[in-house]
Amino acid sequence: MSKKETITGRRGFLKGVVATGSGAAVAITAAKMISPERVEASPGKDESSSKGYHMSEHISAYYKSTSF
Repeated sequence: MSKKETITGRRGFLKGVVATGSGAAVAITAAKMISPERVEASPGKDESSSKGYHMSEHISAYYKSTSF
């Protein structure tokens, strides 16, 4: 076996290993992303108990300090 045949043989083997490993990783990731999980919506929320964004004195002071 010549040196050139050995080098190309190794390259072909390594390319095959990388392609197989990459394909397996993609398949596992895709299977996790596709698996359905049903989440039921909660019945009507009370608007007064919302803890989301709301304008307050602190936020107004921040906006005033950042204006140019």
